[in-house]
Amino acid sequence: MPSYDPRVIDAAPADKRLDSYLNIAEAVLVRARRPLSPREILRQAYNDELVPSHLFGKTQHKTLGARLSEDILLRRDRSAFFRTNPGYFFLRKFLADASLPERYRTPIVARRRERELERGAALCFSPKDISDASATDFTISVKFVLKLLRSNRFNYAEGKDRTPEEIIVWSFVVIVRKTEILTYRIGRYRDGRDSFTQKRSIGFFRPICETDRTLFDLKDHGIVSSGVRAASIDLDFPQNVMGEEEYRARSDLSCFLVHKSISGVTNLLALIRFECPDWFEPTKRRLAINDLQWLDLRTPINYIEDFDPWSQLALSKLTEHLRHHVARG
Repeated sequence: MPSYDPRVIDAAPADKRLDSYLNIAEAVLVRARRPLSPREILRQAYNDELVPSHLFGKTQHKTLGARLSEDILLRRDRSAFFRTNPGYFFLRKFLADASLPERYRTPIVARRRERELERGAALCFSPKDISDASATDFTISVKFVLKLLRSNRFNYAEGKDRTPEEIIVWSFVVIVRKTEILTYRIGRYRDGRDSFTQKRSIGFFRPICETDRTLFDLKDHGIVSSGVRAASIDLDFPQNVMGEEEYRARSDLSCFLVHKSISGVTNLLALIRFECPDWFEPTKRRLAINDLQWLDLRTPINYIEDFDPWSQLALSKLTEHLRHHVARG
């Protein structure tokens, strides 16, 4: 199990602090020796001055709760944490500590649920900024979007507070294996839109939420890391087999795609290519994701209408990328 050292959090470069939320939680729980909620963990962490000065956000407890839940979901018995009750977390290192009450050492038995599309405050851009950048094309460069983020030309808005004109940012992760990409059928449990249900998709997508923006993902507000984590959950991908550095090395934020629906709603898709390890072959069938198949981009697609609208847009960009790659030899 990882050990906490507050000097590591404050001294290490930003790209080395990927597990700092978990380190903070571990440090607090070690001292408390009892289960705590994310809000209580953060309150105690601030009292003990364990939180780095540049950690910010109005909903840090939600981010902490999400990080703890993801760690338990993905690492399972290898996680340093477990739940004693809904919303309360404790450390596995205390499971055999007979000096603690049994209720502190009894993990809650919960049925694993499929990932749901996240709700809450979503990352949005103004129509003017996006239309100016994509006046002649559906593609926007990564450099341009990162500049908008650095310039604070964005906002986070809840569904009830969002205007129809605001453009939501989604991560759209494509699982790549050499010249092949993974495709699947979208079930109604995943997306109820008629233009998506029962269509074939090439992307594992989620909106970018305010809780994804942490001091560990300041550059892109968690667009890449949260998208890859979500795809890993969808595919039951064993994240603990590879380290964080390999996951990042396999992830490539290629560009942003602007999609405007027939109803006039505009979304901004972060096209992320994730190079699948040779040993991984996803085969699991689910209500929301089924009929998994590999599609070789070297073969012309004669049934493009079978794909959902976002996938159709992404396919045009991916096949163009492959042609350029082949042409360069």
